[in-house]
Amino acid sequence: MIFAKDRWSDTVTMGGFDKEQFAKRFNLPENVFPITLIAIGKALAPAFGTSRLQINSFIAFYE
Repeated sequence: MIFAKDRWSDTVTMGGFDKEQFAKRFNLPENVFPITLIAIGKALAPAFGTSRLQINSFIAFYE
């Protein structure tokens, strides 16, 4: 995804798809199971901002 962005493309990760149908459609071996799909292309509109928590709000580092 970083490589695509570096090449002026946009990406989106998709987890909400029928994984069994995907595996069947692309004749994946039984030991290979799709987890996510990554779409690569040009966005029609700017992406929505994210509201992720700062790491320090839930992780503590001790020495």
